[in-house]
Amino acid sequence: MKTLYLSDLDGTLLTPEACVSARTTEILHSLVQAGMTFSYATARSFSTAKKVTAALGDLRLPVIVYNGEAIVDTADGSVLDAVYFTRDEVIHIRRVLEAAGLRPMVYSRAAAHVRGERVAYCASGCSRGLAYYLETRRGDERLHAVDVETLYDGRIFYITAIEDSREACAAPYAALCADGRFHVLLQRDLYSDAYYFEIMPKAASKANAAKRLMTLCDCERLVCFGDGENDLSMFHIADAGYAVENAADVLKTAADAVIPSNREDGVARKLLALWATEQPE
Repeated sequence: MKTLYLSDLDGTLLTPEACVSARTTEILHSLVQAGMTFSYATARSFSTAKKVTAALGDLRLPVIVYNGEAIVDTADGSVLDAVYFTRDEVIHIRRVLEAAGLRPMVYSRAAAHVRGERVAYCASGCSRGLAYYLETRRGDERLHAVDVETLYDGRIFYITAIEDSREACAAPYAALCADGRFHVLLQRDLYSDAYYFEIMPKAASKANAAKRLMTLCDCERLVCFGDGENDLSMFHIADAGYAVENAADVLKTAADAVIPSNREDGVARKLLALWATEQPE
């Protein structure tokens, strides 16, 4: 029975310095060469994910990005599968966010299965968190400073407000959760003090994307690894889910076991152990 091994990146496979350690790289190279069906599921875009996973080289499999909004071919960056907001949904989200005084980053594509993405934002009135995000992504060709009138243009698939406090997002977060049409997350960033208020189409989740990727890879079992609340959905459908020691308590509760932290190569070490026990003699 073929198994898909699927890991989150930040806080899980990556070290606290947001890179893949030499030991993890060595282990994953050997396992993929031996035939392990391994990929990752991240909140990152493919553009930023491929930079922090460059040491791994060609994973051979498509990867899950934007918390499950899309599955991307690593060979050329093309979108194999994706979900989008309807225009009515975008209009509603915009009203809720503007009522709260929030101007988010708005992610869009020109067409359903194209590589090019636009990440639009309003330069005026940036939060410290958004300013930090933009500073750390200088040179990213996806970023476009626009006026509020054109902020929500395009075929939109992901909307994120980066704010300096949880309170700034509390009311719109509650409103969009209660609406029921969206997949909504509010989490503190691992690398700054900012809060990421993420809004996605209802069908966009790591669980749904994992199911689609399993079909693409002809896998019947799912084993996953994570550290945050956005990993819960795939833990709920997995045959086995492992939380790193530094994971959120809610994920540890949902996990089959807790493994060593991301600083201790926990995922790679567990993959090595699983591969040794699951291969026929």
